[in-house]
Amino acid sequence: MSHGPAIAANTDKMRPRRGVKSSPVDVAKQFVTKKIDMPGFKVENIPPTGRGVITQKPFQNGDFLLHYHGQLLTWEESDRLEERNSTGFRFFYQV
Repeated sequence: MSHGPAIAANTDKMRPRRGVKSSPVDVAKQFVTKKIDMPGFKVENIPPTGRGVITQKPFQNGDFLLHYHGQLLTWEESDRLEERNSTGFRFFYQV
């Protein structure tokens, strides 16, 4: 009894198919679950504003980029913080 075709069929299922792109949600789940960032980013000091995340490769519209680990604030909380200590930079993310 030969196991050749069955092994080949199982191996083919493990290989990613060419031209088939994982959904951004699936990609996000993989990186968030592993608690790692996607490759293609680096943190740099950008005077005079401070640290920033720089991309090192092109991304497509809709691609998963990074998992935000910071505190989520309401609009009211962010306005209060900005009034107390304005940095001049505010970033808004839709959750």
